[in-house]
Amino acid sequence: MESHKLYIGNLKHSMTEDELTDVFSGFGELKEVKMIRGRGFGFVTFATLEGAERAREAMAGKEFEGRTLRVEDARPIYQNERRP
Repeated sequence: MESHKLYIGNLKHSMTEDELTDVFSGFGELKEVKMIRGRGFGFVTFATLEGAERAREAMAGKEFEGRTLRVEDARPIYQNERRP
């Protein structure tokens, strides 16, 4: 893992940023939490790489509210990237 920012997927579409903060704040200091409304995913940025690693190891593939979480490094988005 090289990033402090994690992609969190397969969340309930109704989940809020406050709820996501509650779930991940126990792994380390959070700098930013962003839910993509109505899409079932969000991003959590940790102050340290160690916090992000702890969260990823603990939560990737874990069952949460009836869904299996997808937790991985967030990938940068390039504005000029062509999508298939």
